[in-house]
Amino acid sequence: MSEGIPERVDLLRIAKPGGHYSGSINVVRMPRFIDYLANKEGQIHADIVIGTDERRHAYIKGQLNGTIWVTCQRCMQPMEYDIDTSFKLMLVEFEHQLERIPEDVDAILVSEVPAPLVSIIEDELILGFSLVPMHKEEDCVATSFLQGQRDNPQQEVGTEKPNPFAVLKDFKSDS
Repeated sequence: MSEGIPERVDLLRIAKPGGHYSGSINVVRMPRFIDYLANKEGQIHADIVIGTDERRHAYIKGQLNGTIWVTCQRCMQPMEYDIDTSFKLMLVEFEHQLERIPEDVDAILVSEVPAPLVSIIEDELILGFSLVPMHKEEDCVATSFLQGQRDNPQQEVGTEKPNPFAVLKDFKSDS
C-alpha cells in the first residue's frame, strides 16, 4: 500500500499486480473542481484501488470523501458541504476497446502514460458533486425571507388591476 496520492501513475502497469493508494488531496491541487467551491480550503480523502477483475479487465475504483465549502444556491452564503462519492472505471488502452464495453460500465481511455491520477479523481469529484448545493431549509436565511413572502403577498386580494385594453372600447370601427 502506498501512502499519499501521486500526481501521475502508470495505471495499466500497476493493474496487473494491483495497487492501492490512500491519502488526502488538498483541493488546491484540483483547479477545475475548485471553481465549484466557495473558497480554497478543504481536503479530500481518497482511497484508490487499481487492479484486474476475474476476466482480467483492468480497473480503477475509489472512495472519495471530505468536507468542503460551497455557496448555497438559495441564500448565496458559504456553507460546509460533505462530499462522499465512489466510482469504478474500466481501463482501456485502445479506442476500439470502448465499443465492446457494456453501456452500464464506465470506462476511461488511458491515453497518457503515466496517467494523471489526480485529474481522474477530480473528474469523479465533479461528477459526484451536487451542482445546486443548498442549506437545509431550516438552516437557510433565505427560507425565512421566502416564507415571509408567501405569508404577506404584496398585492392584496380583492384589488382589481386595470385592464390595459379598456381604452380601446371607445374606438369604433367605421368599416
